[in-house]
Formats: sequence, structure tokens, C-alpha cells
Amino acid sequence: MKEHLALMAMIILFIFALNMILSVIQEKLLGEITYQSILFIMAAYLFQMGLNLGFLRICLNIINNTEVNFPLLFSSYHMLIPYVLATILYLAALILAASPGMLLLLSSINIDIDNLYSSMGNIPVILSIILMIIPAIYLSVRLQFYDYFLIDEECGIVESIKKSADISKGYVLELFILSAVLSLIVLISIIPMGLGLIFSIPFSMVVTSYVFIKLKKNY
Repeated sequence: MKEHLALMAMIILFIFALNMILSVIQEKLLGEITYQSILFIMAAYLFQMGLNLGFLRICLNIINNTEVNFPLLFSSYHMLIPYVLATILYLAALILAASPGMLLLLSSINIDIDNLYSSMGNIPVILSIILMIIPAIYLSVRLQFYDYFLIDEECGIVESIKKSADISKGYVLELFILSAVLSLIVLISIIPMGLGLIFSIPFSMVVTSYVFIKLKKNY
């Protein structure tokens, strides 16, 4: 990452600046909700997703020692629709994994708001929360590389999720610890007025890209 540090910092600053500009425009448009404002907001989110995919492409190229340049940031928009569909499938899988805990939670507490706080200490409620969180975290760790497969191999939507589950098998604890450490690094980097994010976000993505390449080679 050292060799491309200036480029990575420039990309993060560009994305941050673009997000700020789009946020200002969205705030003005949200003053009056119209079809035009809704279309603009949807287009803005899709454009940002495309940039994230391009950034992912750059991180993978860094690990693979192939071409790395700023225009690559705009090179993965052709995978935008598969990425959106795969993300919907990914989120649906997480909700399905957490559904037993959700059902148990709904059956364990009263919907009455006055009794909700006192119900949180009940054993069935605690158990249901655990049944929601643990399966969802486990599945999120197993399926986290679906977007990497979409960009790296341009494979199908279901295939990308299946391949992520395959390469992460047997490494759930290690991947969970790594994700926790990277998240902590990113959180700490927010402290100096958010300036640390310029380096911590690219670092986190490069590390995850490296792990993805290693797991794929070992599979």
C-alpha cells in the first residue's frame, strides 16, 4: 500500500468531497419531494456504489501487482446491477438467519412500550437477542466476499455468494477477529477530526483484499 498511498488518499478525499456535495444537493431537494428528487437520490446512491466497486477493483489490483490508476475508480459500473441484486440476496440471507431470534423475541415480550424496558432483562429475551445476533454475524462473515468475487471474477450473483461461503469455511473466527480489529482501527482514526479515515479506510480495504486473494488461492 505504501507505493500507492498518495493515490489512495486522493481517492478517499475525492469520494468524501463528492459525498458532501451530493448531501448538500439532497438536502435541498428533500425540501420538496418530487419524482425528480427521488430519481436524483437513487442515481446518487448508485453512483456512489459504482465508485466503491471501482475502489475495490483498485485494492485487488494492488494485491495482484497489476495496473493501478485513478480512472479505475470508474471502471466497474457494468457490475453495478449484479452488485445491487447480490446485496439484496445477502441482506435477505442475514434476515433469514436472524428470523428465529426475531420470532422468539416477539413471542417473549409485550409490545407495550411501558413494559418493553423491563422485559429486556428476561432470559427468553436475552436468548432471543443472542439467536438474532450470532447467526447473522456468522453468516455475514461467511458471505462477506461476495462483492470481491463479483469484481475479481465477474461471476454470477448466486455464484458469488456461494464462492464466498466456500472460501471462508473454517476461518470464521479468524475473519471475525480481523473484522473487529479493522473496525476498531477505523473507529479510532475518526478521533483526529476524521483525518485518519483517509488512511484507515484504504488500509482496511487492502487488508481485506489481501485476505480474499489468500483464501481464494488456498481453496
